[in-house]
Amino acid sequence: MDYRQDFFRVLRGERPDRTPFIFMGYWDEESMHKLAPEGSIDENTYCYPSDYFGQDAYSSEKRTDESRKKAVELARHLGMATIGVGKGGVLPFGHGGPGEIQPHIIERTAEHRILQYEGGHKRIIHYNPHSVHYYDFPVETEADLDRLELPDMKDPKRFEDIADDCNYFKEHGFVPTGSIQGFFSGLHNSFMDFADVMVNLLLEEEFMMRFTERLALMSLDAAEMLLDRGVEVIDVCDDFGNQHGLLISPQLVRKFFIPWYTELAHRVHRKGGYVHLHSHGNIASILPDLAAAGIDIINPFDWSENPDLPSLVAEHGDKIVFCGGSTHDQQLLPIAEREEIIVRACNLRNLAERGYIFMGGQPSVDFSREAWQEILDVTHRVCSSR
Repeated sequence: MDYRQDFFRVLRGERPDRTPFIFMGYWDEESMHKLAPEGSIDENTYCYPSDYFGQDAYSSEKRTDESRKKAVELARHLGMATIGVGKGGVLPFGHGGPGEIQPHIIERTAEHRILQYEGGHKRIIHYNPHSVHYYDFPVETEADLDRLELPDMKDPKRFEDIADDCNYFKEHGFVPTGSIQGFFSGLHNSFMDFADVMVNLLLEEEFMMRFTERLALMSLDAAEMLLDRGVEVIDVCDDFGNQHGLLISPQLVRKFFIPWYTELAHRVHRKGGYVHLHSHGNIASILPDLAAAGIDIINPFDWSENPDLPSLVAEHGDKIVFCGGSTHDQQLLPIAEREEIIVRACNLRNLAERGYIFMGGQPSVDFSREAWQEILDVTHRVCSSR
């Protein structure tokens, strides 16, 4: 089923007859290979170089239409309206692609792999049990910031696949999206230890203003390059909260980050695109700020994090498209209970003046392909009838 037209009707506030939906793109690679149709995944799909294809880095060769065909097959299987562009960026509303800092694998053993990212930090991924640890951050002091080497997001070579990706995905009925670094989480995911970010936002305003500006300008350059090549939605993954509330105060969000979201929305809207913000947590206290900044879509809005979701949609749904309505444990529930969750979520469209997009949860590796297909079928049926 093709949801591209309905996706844009939601963003324009035209309230389509059915609820478009997406599935969260951040699958773990093992689940993806087990549950997706055979032949729908290649070495360009995942957000870091794939163990399944024996990669240490993404190829420097141009992407092929055969690779794009696999991305389309995966999106059709999931019934989604959107596909992420660029090597490593296929899974939409997730991570990856040339607009974010890119990794390469520097060590691989039977127990773990270590990735080093542009800018210098490392991530070790343990397999059993699964865990991810970020370390070797390049910035501790203001002097480190002056020495920090960032990728050139104005380099056309970096984005050479994007125009062809966009043309191919549009021709096959999908919306091309492109990811950039989050203005807040980009700090502590990739360049400075989380605890240091929290302390410095409170005590070192001038330093953190410079730091935030440096990373934000990099991301704005990336957004411009993506838009100029045909991307229609800019994705920003930037977790501001947890189920208890914001990770930092609303005042700090407004001081350091809302101005950059305002600038991003201005640039994206000027080129005819839309801004999607992914943020976990109960972020209700800054929804008016995000709406005023010009954000078009916000997800995921899990019921366990935002139990008063109907009131939020009714209050802000004339300005922002809410995307979500699942629960973090949905994959563990029987099909009948999952259907109730989807029905409850899709009923939110009646409260959303601009429109609503349902987002389902990612699957567990414990699923069979048949069980995953059953979940897809239920989602298709419910979202198509509401």
